[in-house]
Amino acid sequence: MPVTILDIAREAGVSKSTVSLVINNAENVKMETRYKVQQAIERLGYIPNQAARQLILNRTHTLGLVFLTSNHFNKEYAFSSVPETLFYSASTGINRELANTDYTLLTERFSSIMGSNVLPNLIKARRLDGVFLIGGLFKEELIEHIQKLRLPVIIIGRQYKNIDSVQVDLEQTGYMAVRHLLERGHKNILFVNGPETSSNSALKAQGVTRALEEKKANHPALHIIHSGYSGLNGYEAIKKHWKEKAPPSAIFCGSDGIAAGVMRFLYEKGLHVPRDISILTSEISMLTEFCSPALTSIDPQYETLGKEACRILLNRIKKPKAQPTTLLLPPIMIQWNSVRDLTGGEP
Repeated sequence: MPVTILDIAREAGVSKSTVSLVINNAENVKMETRYKVQQAIERLGYIPNQAARQLILNRTHTLGLVFLTSNHFNKEYAFSSVPETLFYSASTGINRELANTDYTLLTERFSSIMGSNVLPNLIKARRLDGVFLIGGLFKEELIEHIQKLRLPVIIIGRQYKNIDSVQVDLEQTGYMAVRHLLERGHKNILFVNGPETSSNSALKAQGVTRALEEKKANHPALHIIHSGYSGLNGYEAIKKHWKEKAPPSAIFCGSDGIAAGVMRFLYEKGLHVPRDISILTSEISMLTEFCSPALTSIDPQYETLGKEACRILLNRIKKPKAQPTTLLLPPIMIQWNSVRDLTGGEP
């Protein structure tokens, strides 16, 4: 005979309703009572009937992770595709945070090119307790559809009004990168930023401007060009801009994909990093660490974004009327070997 809630109640010396409260993680249970019930569950080997719990609580204990991508029909590893650094690292953080819960995570790639009236299949099925949206490639209609379904949602990588979100401080990212180059004596800097229409690109540019304003006395020169986020985009952008007579001493790249394209171009030109030119990028991934030399990077803490997003979403499920949370994480400088110190030091 399977162990029941009544068996647990008798073993722990509490009521059946108290056992139910403990199983459902209710907050109004004393710590010592909760401990007794949990010990009884462990001794008797009780396994909750998930189907019954779903019917009673109107919960599926299933979360959805929707990755918003423009690479829907491309190979993720192609030079012409955007590296999916945010997706992989953030989803790792989410899975680690869910490891000690009874939630299941389902994942779907969703392309913005499919049209604003199309919902991801995970959301269409209406069998989720909450959903993570990773990336900024969405239109307002998608958020409006989700809100009409009263589905708890959190956005990772972009902010949106009245919606829970987590994002790295991109203004600080731009500031830290250019300040690092200026402090090492670089006065002729090229910033290969992301798309000009992107709000994330604008935030990085604001940080870059702030760093330059602090160093006005040194009269640094900075040129900004824009690129898509793939390696091919970065390659074509710098190839179009490149001037043989006055190349920059350092290049700040708006993503690891752009950095890969820039590195390929410099290799073709016969330029050595960092002896001839320095490189700094604003993401960290296999692309940046496996490069030779490894690229000095501004770590956006994508895995931490995933962990924090998970905590916020689970809290939103418990407390649907709580005020929206907007979390901005500080980036971290990772110094490797791609920036030369022109003040007299070595990279």
